[in-house]
Amino acid sequence: MKTVKSLLLVPLIAVSLAVTNGSQHNLVFECGSIFNAETTLESLIQEFGAVNVIEAEIHDDEGFYEHGALIFPGSQAELQVFWHDPETRQSLRKVRVQGDLSAWKTPHGLQLGLDLQSIEAINRRPFRLAGFGWDYGGTVGSWENGALHASSSESCRLVVRLAEGFSKEAKEAILKHGSVNGSGRFSSGHPTMQLMNPKIHELSLFLK
Repeated sequence: MKTVKSLLLVPLIAVSLAVTNGSQHNLVFECGSIFNAETTLESLIQEFGAVNVIEAEIHDDEGFYEHGALIFPGSQAELQVFWHDPETRQSLRKVRVQGDLSAWKTPHGLQLGLDLQSIEAINRRPFRLAGFGWDYGGTVGSWENGALHASSSESCRLVVRLAEGFSKEAKEAILKHGSVNGSGRFSSGHPTMQLMNPKIHELSLFLK
């Protein structure tokens, strides 16, 4: 999936450095000293190095593009950054990782590619997520007071989105136990969800 509409040309050496430097950083995906309401483009450059932070037009939800920044572009540590004020590159609004694999991980161990049953084990109970087949499909709506409930606060919210699987087992599960499509919330314990066992495709931090 392409998320960047237009991007400054980045030398191959920069991509190589991004991978190297990404492995040197403590890539914990959480609000805190690095990602907070006071984060600016300048502070990200100070933290990660100018070669690893570039400005770009990034695809956001519902087909829109926003001016933001990429950290470690072109590497498994790539991170998308959005601002409340894109013109001044200040007041962090959202930080996001997308895809099948990422070096970033939450303090609880959530990361791209982690499956539903593993998430349940971390949460220590089933959770609820939106049905599939629409723009926000697979988004976790409630941790049901499980262990992951504390991963969000009033000022910073962790949003987890799972991707629907289209395996033979998934199709058989839908035929046998019913569809889990639509904007309604379904339990992760639903038989179809269990057999589909979708994986995390997106992690976002939303800041007020």
